Amino acid sequence: MPVDLVDIRAGDLFAQGFPALAHGVTCVGVMDHGFRVRWPAMYDRYRARCRAGMLRLGGLMSWKAPDGLIVYNLVVAQRAGTPPDLTALRSALAAALDDAERREIRSIGLPQFGDWDVVGPVVREVAAGSSVRIVVMRS
Repeated sequence: MPVDLVDIRAGDLFAQGFPALAHGVTCVGVMDHGFRVRWPAMYDRYRARCRAGMLRLGGLMSWKAPDGLIVYNLVVAQRAGTPPDLTALRSALAAALDDAERREIRSIGLPQFGDWDVVGPVVREVAAGSSVRIVVMRS
């Protein structure tokens, strides 16, 4: 029987001490306030890449914080306020997990987003092909 590498917990994503975080972003430069405020340099780089047309659905932008934390920006929506595109989520999350494996990262924190009854099974499906544990945080 396969091991379930997705845990769901309640709490503050940023207070858990994960070696890496992942979150969904759009193609047009919109990201969660918590990520923008904590890492403005990452946000500036992300926006510049969006404006240059370098980030497309299913893409990934990884960023290393000064303290060594890796942040995976998963491009899962065309614009703000739309549900995550599940094909894009599969592609971006698989790329993040591949990168995490290369870096020998064992776990990634992910905020719960979208309709979890729809998004959750996709996250579990992608995680099943990886050795990296995904910890989904409900706020």
